[in-house]
Amino acid sequence: MIKIPQNIERNRTVNPAVYIKQIAVLINDNSENEFDKVKKANDFAAVLIRYDAAGFWAGNIPDQSYQNVLKTRLAVCEGYANLFKKLCDELKIPCVIVHGYARGVGSSPAAAERPNESNHAWNIVTIYNESYLIDCTWNSGYMDGMVSKQKYTTEWLFCKPEHFIYTHFPSNVNQQLLTSPLTAAQFSALPFFRPGFFDTANLSVKLPKINHAGGQFSFEYTSRNDNYFSFQVNEIKTGKAIQNRVFIQSNESGNTAFFSFPSAGQYIVNVFLFQTGAKQGSICGEFIVEASSASSVQYPVIYSSSAKNLQIISPIEMPLERGKTYTFNIKAGNKKNVAIIYGSTFVQLAKGEDDVFTFEFLVPSNINSLSLGIADSERGRYETIATYQVK
Repeated sequence: MIKIPQNIERNRTVNPAVYIKQIAVLINDNSENEFDKVKKANDFAAVLIRYDAAGFWAGNIPDQSYQNVLKTRLAVCEGYANLFKKLCDELKIPCVIVHGYARGVGSSPAAAERPNESNHAWNIVTIYNESYLIDCTWNSGYMDGMVSKQKYTTEWLFCKPEHFIYTHFPSNVNQQLLTSPLTAAQFSALPFFRPGFFDTANLSVKLPKINHAGGQFSFEYTSRNDNYFSFQVNEIKTGKAIQNRVFIQSNESGNTAFFSFPSAGQYIVNVFLFQTGAKQGSICGEFIVEASSASSVQYPVIYSSSAKNLQIISPIEMPLERGKTYTFNIKAGNKKNVAIIYGSTFVQLAKGEDDVFTFEFLVPSNINSLSLGIADSERGRYETIATYQVK
């Protein structure tokens, strides 16, 4: 965000009309092109203004004019959109305010939607004869329960229309900016995916909001950069999270997400995006799986690892059966040893081509669980990468 001199900042409350003109001059003087100007205008609104959570929840929304928003530094979506448009007007950048339905606070794939009822406002700008979608409100932060949390992002800046439509349905169909606009029913059938989801992955199939399956479900996707997904599954009826029911198998061509369900019913799948180096993920998608039957299949517990290109190729299902032979195939590119561990016993896997460790393993009749471990030397300290239940 541009630095605002104190002599200009004083005008924010006493003379907002002069203040906004001065901010536009600062942006013009410190921008390389029209895109840079629009980004700085977005940043100004998103960082300076805080979402008026108290007014929103009380149903007592004050004046949302850009003047009052500047004076109070509080706004709901209408105020953000008004302020952003006013600044774009001063910058001579064509901008319109869009009203429509958005999947914001309180929205869920499991809840009924009314896309024809407006509940949000955002903007469209025109730069070099091309239109772009921007939501300053959502770039400003998020709602944690009934409290507004300021957290700047550019996720909703210059969004692709084909991604924006997953969360925003304008009242004016032309403001979708799509070659083939969606109907309200088509919008309601879309899963809840944020732009960050599409920035990270390509799906092999087009997932709807509600997916029908037996006791198991899977889909393939490819990832970009070093970002990755994790999935959390909750039974909708009870709200309980189900454990050991998700497995992500990776290989050179992409990833496959496997799910199994302990009983028939509806389950909500939350998709979390972990950016490179981040310890905490952020939710970037939600969809429902409606299971018509139960599955006894569970998946091994996976632990974070120092191994590069770690892939558990097989087996990926548990519980393992005592007295049965399984082919263990594990890829751990930068490790010299992989072992099956139970009690004080270490069974070394043989390293073959492409850094894949292999062993035909007969599950002993006297164990309840086993682990996979990796190490830099056979007698070194083994790092647990997965555990399996045995029955």
